[in-house]
Amino acid sequence: MSDLTVAEAPEVVSVGKVQRIFRYPVKSMTGEELTSCEINESGVVGDHLWALVEVATGKLANAKNPRKWGHLLNYSAAYVEEPTAGGPIPPIAITFPDGTVVRSDQPDVDELISKSVGAEVHLATMDKTEATAAEMTWLGDILGENNFSKLGSTNEHGEHEIVFDLFGKPGRSYDLGDLHVMTTSALEFMKTLSPDATFDVRRYRPNFLIDTDDDGFVEAEWVGKNLHIGDASSTVVMNTVRCIMTTLPREELPLDRGTLRSLVKHNSRVVEPFGDWACIGVYANITAPGRVEIGSVTAVSDAVVTEEDGEETSA
Repeated sequence: MSDLTVAEAPEVVSVGKVQRIFRYPVKSMTGEELTSCEINESGVVGDHLWALVEVATGKLANAKNPRKWGHLLNYSAAYVEEPTAGGPIPPIAITFPDGTVVRSDQPDVDELISKSVGAEVHLATMDKTEATAAEMTWLGDILGENNFSKLGSTNEHGEHEIVFDLFGKPGRSYDLGDLHVMTTSALEFMKTLSPDATFDVRRYRPNFLIDTDDDGFVEAEWVGKNLHIGDASSTVVMNTVRCIMTTLPREELPLDRGTLRSLVKHNSRVVEPFGDWACIGVYANITAPGRVEIGSVTAVSDAVVTEEDGEETSA
């Protein structure tokens, strides 16, 4: 980094407050709603630390392939005790659709989960598995074609299937980005545009829902900027691309392809390197850890670019 200093720090502008906080211990399962959380160098502490690995294929169980794994959204996972930054990963309790509860530290946990989900799986923490590949069913009749869809092929069911590797940091089962952030403005705007569609934050599985005052897709304007949530800071790296998983039923929400069709119509954006893709929300990568609570102020600032080497820094 250059030793050149910047004379004036960029303005930090408040954009809203944290309305809801979510954590998902297991990939593709329903998670926990929190009143506060800690953020470390790779995301919300405890978020996406676990996944089911299919024994036969070595791939991660992922509801983006709904024929095999869509029903995982009807399972929920929660920590038995609160995880801490730098501490050991505590056990989790998984609640099955029939109300059965199993713990990750009981010896027959894999057997019980396998019987319930209908496939032989192993419950693993992401720091103890080499599995990074997952499958996605591409809804070409809704999403069309882009650079990502070209990676797929037709499976035995006649579906366009894409096998992809996670882009997130090691030790997490993220597809992309350290943090996933949405705004009330974008959700309410979509409800106005498509009143018959069931737009609900739970379809999109963000870490934070920010209560914002401005209208429309306000978070799209944050891409490339620094995002400050509570005591933590991050850089917004991209709009969040949306897929078949957001349309699937969970809790009392029905199957609703109309939500995705509406996003394609009203908020398709160029997201490199993928090309055109329906979006709502943003991904951000951590630059400074910290604590976040319900009501924490959320603000944005421009990235600082040094004149000598063009390196962006957080402010």
